[in-house]
Amino acid sequence: MINSSLTERPLLKALISLTLPSIGSGMFIVVFEVADMFWIGRLGAEAVAALGSASFFVWMLRALAQTVATGILAMVSRRAGEGDQNRAVQTVLDGLAGTGVFTVCIMMLCLPLSHRIFLWLGLAPSVAQMAGDYVRIMILGMAAMYFSISLEHVIRGLGNTRTPMIVIGLSLMINVILDPVFIFVMDMGLEGAALATVTAHVISSVWLFTKIPHFLPAFRKCRLHHSKHFIRRTFIPMIRIGAPIAFNGVAFAAIYLVLSGIISRFGSEPLAALGIGHRIETFPFFIAWGFSVAVSSMVGQNLGARKPERARDAVILSVKIASGILFVTSLIFYFFPEMLYRFFISDPNVIAHGIRYLQWIAVFETFLASEIILEGAFSGAGYTKPMIWVAIPLTFLRIPGSWLLGIVFGLGIETVWFFISFTTFLKGVVLFAVFLKGDWVKQKV
Repeated sequence: MINSSLTERPLLKALISLTLPSIGSGMFIVVFEVADMFWIGRLGAEAVAALGSASFFVWMLRALAQTVATGILAMVSRRAGEGDQNRAVQTVLDGLAGTGVFTVCIMMLCLPLSHRIFLWLGLAPSVAQMAGDYVRIMILGMAAMYFSISLEHVIRGLGNTRTPMIVIGLSLMINVILDPVFIFVMDMGLEGAALATVTAHVISSVWLFTKIPHFLPAFRKCRLHHSKHFIRRTFIPMIRIGAPIAFNGVAFAAIYLVLSGIISRFGSEPLAALGIGHRIETFPFFIAWGFSVAVSSMVGQNLGARKPERARDAVILSVKIASGILFVTSLIFYFFPEMLYRFFISDPNVIAHGIRYLQWIAVFETFLASEIILEGAFSGAGYTKPMIWVAIPLTFLRIPGSWLLGIVFGLGIETVWFFISFTTFLKGVVLFAVFLKGDWVKQKV
């Protein structure tokens, strides 16, 4: 049933009730990322570099899914806050129909690029081939990924984060079990890792769909029908809300694809270090993401219930708590980076680059909490434009900065690590200033 406690329950309790399951979902994803890289690490530095590069392309695909999914969450949570089940049901149906249409379009666009893009980026032919093979399977299984993401957002918009945690956790456990079977027993290499991931998405999407009637009883009685107002009243508004978030994610992934090309000029070892480093960073990222998911639901429902001050207080409290947690992880990154890298790989050159990467990341990692949580807050409010005119330009600075200092002036790979860390600080500070201005409260959905 629709969770009204988000607008009435004591703020900290309501926030924790949403955040802990969301962090649990993130930790399951961390386990998957670690396990995936653990098995691929046994194939050598080139395979690790290929997975690292391919992951940025897959990140771009996942980001595109937010075009519809973020709009679904904003609109469903607003209808839930208003207590309108019938409109919530129609929003869910329209959102899933939109997901199907959008999926087909993205598959047709991306499939021809699956191998070429890595060659265009200047990766070694063997690395580009492995990365392309991985991405091709992920694209072919994109429908399962996109419906899984949309259904997660539906249930979270209704105020429940526990069910997505359980479903994601169990499906990823299956993924972890299938990884060594497909990679080594069936001798599929990186393609095996991709197939295991697609299988997990199929399981989670079917399972999540069966859970919707429990939280939205009116969904049991709904009948599929064509709405002549689907495009104008639902689909276009969803795209308008979700596009800035999706574009921010796509830009982030595209920027990292270009950075992969820059980093590859220093050899496969720094590229492998970046790939492993991103797996290690998933721990603090998903802590912040857990708060972000909770905040998006709370902001949407409280704005729908006309309680903007409660929505604002939830965001500020989340940023404070998450920043404290990320400060602790920053200390771990700075003082124990070698131990973290040795879990994944034994190559001394990769480890040496990885140590410096994590130490630079640790300097400004705390500000990641502000960036990620405010993205969730703006998504819940349907006010997503700041992600285009703040987050994307500041992330883009990593390319010219890395190129000029690292390549043109010959200052080396550490300038890339520096710009990644410094722009995290800039995004966190500027987005928080935009939040304090308060225009997000006035957004109509």
